[in-house]
Amino acid sequence: MADMVKRFCNTFLIEGIFILILGMMLLVLPQFSTLALSFMISVALIIAGIYKLISSVIRRDEIEKSWLSSIISILMIVTGAYLTVRPLFNLFLITLGVGIYFVLEGINSMIMAFESKGLLKHWWVGVVSGILQFSLAFILLFGLPSTALYAIGILIGVNMLLSGIALISVYTGAGCPRLSKI
Repeated sequence: MADMVKRFCNTFLIEGIFILILGMMLLVLPQFSTLALSFMISVALIIAGIYKLISSVIRRDEIEKSWLSSIISILMIVTGAYLTVRPLFNLFLITLGVGIYFVLEGINSMIMAFESKGLLKHWWVGVVSGILQFSLAFILLFGLPSTALYAIGILIGVNMLLSGIALISVYTGAGCPRLSKI
């Protein structure tokens, strides 16, 4: 593993810097990145629906109830088209989903923390994590609809920023030589 890391040292550094800069840009323009994500999801639904429709038509003799697959694919295409035309509704749904995810993760963190109370020395970290997840959920869900305009962009930006830092730390911590042969 160490040999592989040393072999790709420059790759880790370049990728880390690129992702770090991209994360900073997303944090500077969270509305833009949130709308871009909304558009990508809409287009992905349309493309997946078209693929599913073509697949169900081509394989209609092989698949039982291919008409059901066709109906589902048409619904995917229509939903994707609607969400493309109504990006704010798409953002509302995405933000609602992420908020619900944070509630469920908070519950899970708290349960696991209390179940490991006698086993782990730092079990309380799970409680803190759960409280932070509930706080994020509260901010997202009770700030709707306005949080839908920027929240996902900020979350993605922070994630990319941290990923970039992690990749750069692999470069600096692996004893890589100074930039050589990019």
